Amino acid sequence: MSETKKPKALAVGLTIAALGVLLVAGLVAAAGTNGGPARSGLLAAPPAGPPTKWFPTPIRHVVTVVLENEEGASVWNQGPYEVALANSYAYAAEGYAVTHPSEPNYLALTGGSVFGRSGTDAYAVLPNASIADLLELRGLSWGEFAQSMPHPCDATDAYPYMVKHNPFVFYQDIVNNTSRCDHHVLNFSSWNADVASGNIPNYAFITPNMINDGHDTSTSYADAWLSGWLQPLLSKPFAASTLFIVTWDEGATNEGYTVGNVTLGGGNIFTVFVSPYTLHRGAYAAPVSHYNVLTTTEWLLGVGSLGTNDTVTAFPPMTGMFHFPGSGHSVNSAVPAVAAAVRRP
Repeated sequence: MSETKKPKALAVGLTIAALGVLLVAGLVAAAGTNGGPARSGLLAAPPAGPPTKWFPTPIRHVVTVVLENEEGASVWNQGPYEVALANSYAYAAEGYAVTHPSEPNYLALTGGSVFGRSGTDAYAVLPNASIADLLELRGLSWGEFAQSMPHPCDATDAYPYMVKHNPFVFYQDIVNNTSRCDHHVLNFSSWNADVASGNIPNYAFITPNMINDGHDTSTSYADAWLSGWLQPLLSKPFAASTLFIVTWDEGATNEGYTVGNVTLGGGNIFTVFVSPYTLHRGAYAAPVSHYNVLTTTEWLLGVGSLGTNDTVTAFPPMTGMFHFPGSGHSVNSAVPAVAAAVRRP
């Protein structure tokens, strides 16, 4: 492992995160996870009464797209569409994966921990909670959409679909609940139907297949696929209240940084936030990771914390990525297309 990189702008990150700490603190209590879940990682029982839908910002949908196995430098050099997005919206100047190989990074994005899985892609059923549990406690909709998955909730490899890139079939309370899993862990046909109806879920996790995510092809191939998939969505009405997060699961190096007793070492990766509310926000300077992506998602959707590494103190939500107009103001109903000619800042 290469030398551990310490946070370069910790003071800046804490300043940027201060608003997030204030906003999210109340949400943690509201989700019924005060003090974190039980030691097993399972959530406590939901609070009495019907679930409530409350959003701290105008964003109502978060869509996370994960591409495969490239350092950020490779994307800057070979990913013109993603560079265009970064120059038009907001991106993490120092984004890092948590570990190697792929699978534990997908767990970090959805469960706030690698659950002891660093070093393996092997399939396992884990007795831990995920963001899906938080979403359902709040009455919000969610879906995992895995390209080329033969049928809902498929926990068997069927190339170019690979189970290791589908995090939600790793969670016991999902995969062992046939009705729940079949309703939420779907393929791209279901995503396309949601887009056509204009009714995408509040939270969507998008897993391209092994070809389109760049795993078995290249950075430029994945970038071209992303352009064809994402760009048409940016003119849809629901894009006005949606954040699209494009990130890479891990890099090719062991670069990382340390927060408290948590050391990250999955490589420097490219992460961009695309929304009307991130237009022209530019670079987010503080070191961030997949855990910050999760806490940002939890903050935007008002669902609180799992009590793992999704803490607002260690890995705060990236509130500085956004600008929300004051009461009475509005934004364009559609996200504009990115410029054709761009440069790296």
